[in-house]
Amino acid sequence: MAGAFFGAFSILRHLRPEVYAPRTYLVHKSRRPPLLPKGYVLWIWKIFRIPDAELIRTMGLDRFMVLKFLRMGIILFTSFTVIAVPILIPLNVVGQGQAQGLNKLTMGNVSDDRRLWAHLWLAVILSIAVVFYTFYETKKYLVLRRKYLRGEEYTNTVAARTLYVPSIPVEVNTIENLGRIFDRFPGGVRRIWLTRNMKDLPDQVAERHKNVTGLESAITKAIKACYKHHAKKDASSEDAVDTSLIPDTLRPTHRVHFIQKYLPLSCFGRKVDSINYYTDEIKDLNEKIFASQQSPASYPQLSSAFIEFNQQIAAHMASQCVIHSRELQMAPRYTEIDPSDVIWDNMNIKSLERLARRFLSLVISTAIVIFWAIPIAFVQAVANIQSLSKLLPFLSKLNDLPPTAVGIIQGILPAVALAILVALVPIIFRILSKNEGIPQNSKVDLSVLHKYFFFQFVDVVLVSTIAGGVVQALSGLVDNPMSIINVLSENLPKASTFFITYVMLQSLSSTSQGLAMFVPFLLSYVFPMLSSTPRDIYTQKSKCPNINLGTLVPTHTVIFVLGLEYSVVAPLILPFVCLFFFLSYFVYLYQFLYVYEMTYESGGLAFPRAIRHVYIGMFTWQLTMIGLFAVRGGAVGQLVLMVITLVVSCFALALYDKAFKALFKYLPVQEDDDARDEKVAMDGKIFIDVDQKKKKDDDKRMLTQPDEDEEVSQTSALADNKGNSYRRKGTGSPTAADNLPRQNESIDAYEARQQLRRKVLALMNGHDQAGASNDEIAVEDPQAGPHAQLMFEIVSYMHPSLYVGQSTVWLPEDDLGITHAEMEKLKKEGIRTSCENAVIEHAGKRGQKGKVLINEEKVINEQEGIPGDLLTPQKTSNVQDFVRVATDNYNFIEAMAITY
Repeated sequence: MAGAFFGAFSILRHLRPEVYAPRTYLVHKSRRPPLLPKGYVLWIWKIFRIPDAELIRTMGLDRFMVLKFLRMGIILFTSFTVIAVPILIPLNVVGQGQAQGLNKLTMGNVSDDRRLWAHLWLAVILSIAVVFYTFYETKKYLVLRRKYLRGEEYTNTVAARTLYVPSIPVEVNTIENLGRIFDRFPGGVRRIWLTRNMKDLPDQVAERHKNVTGLESAITKAIKACYKHHAKKDASSEDAVDTSLIPDTLRPTHRVHFIQKYLPLSCFGRKVDSINYYTDEIKDLNEKIFASQQSPASYPQLSSAFIEFNQQIAAHMASQCVIHSRELQMAPRYTEIDPSDVIWDNMNIKSLERLARRFLSLVISTAIVIFWAIPIAFVQAVANIQSLSKLLPFLSKLNDLPPTAVGIIQGILPAVALAILVALVPIIFRILSKNEGIPQNSKVDLSVLHKYFFFQFVDVVLVSTIAGGVVQALSGLVDNPMSIINVLSENLPKASTFFITYVMLQSLSSTSQGLAMFVPFLLSYVFPMLSSTPRDIYTQKSKCPNINLGTLVPTHTVIFVLGLEYSVVAPLILPFVCLFFFLSYFVYLYQFLYVYEMTYESGGLAFPRAIRHVYIGMFTWQLTMIGLFAVRGGAVGQLVLMVITLVVSCFALALYDKAFKALFKYLPVQEDDDARDEKVAMDGKIFIDVDQKKKKDDDKRMLTQPDEDEEVSQTSALADNKGNSYRRKGTGSPTAADNLPRQNESIDAYEARQQLRRKVLALMNGHDQAGASNDEIAVEDPQAGPHAQLMFEIVSYMHPSLYVGQSTVWLPEDDLGITHAEMEKLKKEGIRTSCENAVIEHAGKRGQKGKVLINEEKVINEQEGIPGDLLTPQKTSNVQDFVRVATDNYNFIEAMAITY
């Protein structure tokens, strides 16, 4: 089956590059992977020869460190397999117990306690190897992380120098006070953003965008209806009509009611003309939103702020210092928080409230882990109806059913039901993590990673180990509960059969299905049929599948833990663990390069969390070995040495935390690093658009040496401390950032943006169209581009609803003239519209409705996007991620059915 999946992938990847290689054209050119040959085998050789530096450039450090973890599994378990399997399997089999089947190969079949010394020393060797290798790989990771944080691309972003400060006391939460506090750090403060409660403004912006998409759909639907209508008319008819007009009978309608926003039912309410309704709604919302955006200081201030420093090291230093004298004030502080990564709904959660939310989330997560263990144990019990019916006699009737029915009850139905049930767990964990008050989506994923690992660790490793033996011996436990110790000691090695099956299914089934991507392949034919407007087509064709490290990494760390847990107890599992890590590395090497995209970059922070989970698994394994030695009367020496190994391993983890924990979060303060900080700062590349690495000298002078008009406009932008942003001279060493226009008084960020906007529009000799975006301004005129880039910096940590413009009404151009007629009407209402790069075909055939097409080369391949709209981060789809989680769960349940 796995070979068939691989063969299908080798063929289909040439047919549907939008499914199997979207990153070759959807991501920026600087991050696109190398093209692979079109053969069926040669590309495998080429993909393994891509150097690490190229991998990091194309996929980023987060995904690269996942590959490093998989390499770690390959090297560690392959080496131990070569050593352990030839030693342990003969010792377990020859001249020992009477166990049957695969159980004969386990440690439970050993009756001579002297042979357990081999198991002990191999366990000690593997423990030493894990400790050494985790330290070694972590040191290499820290070098890569510092290189990433110090890299030119990252240091050019505003996120590299910005600190998020929550829970600020009211008396401190002013521009002047915050500037005075944080100006003590090297280089001083460059700008301060105060967060505000935007009330219903974000909802209005979202509602406006919804109406824009509704208007696009209504007009496109009307054009198609007109095509069909005119195709039916007799070509020789003398009744001349204006084809640019939409007949009243063809104008689309829909129903509206007072709860439309909360319950969008179309079966009741008053019927309205869709085009007129959406036009009026957009016009009304444009006026309301524009009026609200003129006075950002009128919105209530929240208890948090973003502080941008002139030097990157200052942000890292400020995040570690004690800032306020009162407990839980202005803490914890966050560095490396990208504007697109901010969770704006969590900006007003204070430290004490965050602790309470986190505790509640922990309680609920623990309850979920315990609750989900019940159906998992039940499914395993159902898979063994004969044993369960002895305990519950009323279930004995199930044994009388036909074999086919019993097979469905024991196999298919429980597997499918539980796979769907368990697939909901990551979604619930994500909701809980967001509600903890975490301010970053990337940190939410790391929180989900922790929760989902413990869920799988408890419900896959522990419950499955215990459940099989307990269910089979429940009738005896009712009479003698204390016999559970003997049951566990006997059945722990026997449970290895289940885990060998599970790892084998994960190795062959999960990886091959993940590579074949049949569900996205089928959906690639379905979604185009559901896309009716240019925006729908663009959205569907410009998405990359998302990879969620919060669910991906725990799946692999659990296999790592299983490899440790049964490495000595059941060495037959080792070759399958090696196979799993090798195939997973191959699959994700390809998919990280050519398929999956991420919406954030955390600098590989999932790696140290995975290492911690490895230590948790190692401790569990060592405790298991201690228990197995303890139930044997003649293994006292092995027991003592195993306890010593556990103690040394705990000390190693304590040393690991002491040595590396701070380096995972902060940059070190060193002279060479500080010198590099100044070199990067003096380079003058300070804007959030990291792709524009090379700026013209005259553009750079426009930023660092503003003309008199700009100085006048910025002087007129001075306001009191109720503004959103502040820029001041630092007290530290001068940098290029200090050469930028500065004031010693507070500056309202929005007013500064408005002044700069007028400057840009004057340079363009244009007019202030409603909702014109920064991207539109930057592209229209090269002279205005640098000023527009400065606007990006000004609004970086302002709520997007404060500056976002109206989405362009993107219509397909038609040969009836309807689009241009409707565009003229919309422009008179102050609504921005365009038909650029979109057409609706009309072959002139009878009954032809027309087909909407977009210029994919320009809007997608050249990344021009929707005309006039603000460029957004790479869109992603979670379909394949859900499929992967469901497949993993199904393999787990199938392993139960096969084993028990």
